[in-house]
Amino acid sequence: MAASAVVGALACQVDSYLRNFETTVVSCRQIKTAPPSKASKKSKLPTTSSDDTQECFEVELKDTILFPEGGGQPSDHGVIATRDAEFPVLAIRRALLTALHQVPKPIEPNTPVKLEVDWKRRFDHMQQHSGQHLISAILDQMGVPTLAWSLGERVSYVELPRKLTDEEVLEVEDRCNDVIRQGIDIWVEVPDKDLVNKNKLPDDYDAERGILRVVHIGNLDANPCCGTHLKNTREMGSIALLHQLPVRGLNSRLHFLIGDRVREYARESNNLTRALNSRLSCQTDEIELKISRLESQLRDSLKREKLWMADVVKAEAARVNEALKLVKKSYVYRGDIVGLDYFNSLVTEMGKLEPSSGVVILASGAGRNGGALLVIGDGADMVASKIRDDCIIKGLKGGGKGAKWQGKITQWEKGEVESLKAFFDRLEV
Repeated sequence: MAASAVVGALACQVDSYLRNFETTVVSCRQIKTAPPSKASKKSKLPTTSSDDTQECFEVELKDTILFPEGGGQPSDHGVIATRDAEFPVLAIRRALLTALHQVPKPIEPNTPVKLEVDWKRRFDHMQQHSGQHLISAILDQMGVPTLAWSLGERVSYVELPRKLTDEEVLEVEDRCNDVIRQGIDIWVEVPDKDLVNKNKLPDDYDAERGILRVVHIGNLDANPCCGTHLKNTREMGSIALLHQLPVRGLNSRLHFLIGDRVREYARESNNLTRALNSRLSCQTDEIELKISRLESQLRDSLKREKLWMADVVKAEAARVNEALKLVKKSYVYRGDIVGLDYFNSLVTEMGKLEPSSGVVILASGAGRNGGALLVIGDGADMVASKIRDDCIIKGLKGGGKGAKWQGKITQWEKGEVESLKAFFDRLEV
């Protein structure tokens, strides 16, 4: 059988608007790959060494309209159909010059197949990728090179060597949208390889045997690229530049939306705004002021809570200390508190009082929210070990030695609070 088309001359790269395609299976091999929900964000390549893997198959086709991940663009989604079955394509990756399609079941070599691309995803990627070229071209004219870029599921970004001013962001956005309105043609050229800048090629891409493509936006931009692109800037619809985030020293990531994503963002933003109007009982131009007032009220409430809590801690510390004087033990359970902050404050306050010997059991939390356990005083570690060893609290994990032991309760099971109190009542010190 003839060799498959090389990456660079795939059907999806020759004509990015193909939605259906007929071809033939060249080869199929079994692999192991990480499950989608646990896949590493740093690598999407298949592996054969992980214990937490699932089996799938990599299919090589004579040609394909399904784009393999590369050049900052994620792989397409789609379907490979035989005469008897359809197989979802889980991912497509480039292996040297070959596109390999991951499917859940094997497909025999020489099998004729039909391909269908997830067009909504593909066209979105074309809008984002062509738009990124346009944004970077305008930035180049302003003396700001693009260091890297990422096509995200919802928002994409270009990484720049510095943060743009607000005025520069508006200028770039305006100039990009002006180019979109002009309807400038976008096309792919395959020039003499000696004329192509090979600095950005992947290390494992064979430039001599492969195809080097240059994507043009009119006379505005010409850049080597393997991705799928639009035919005209008008198809981008519009570009919206969003926020910037600092990374790696002075670098800045400028986030953007293009095409259909702009409309979706506007719809989601409008829905969110209307929800805030309803929840805050105010008009849109009053939202910021209303939130500022609520923040101020929250700060005042937290201050009052802190004062009240201090009074409660003092009273609780006095009660615990009195119990230690009388019976050498004390017990505090707070179902409305999950962590140890309250108990740490309690222990600190107890330290200000006249010291008393004995043991104190402090427990917090309820139900599936879990909680904490703190045991202090004489033989605290032995008391905690008894609670754990007797499975009084099954979800208890922690440690300590001597006069202090603390732990986390992953979950309070039914009856455990009562069992802990009964244990305390039986405790002899």
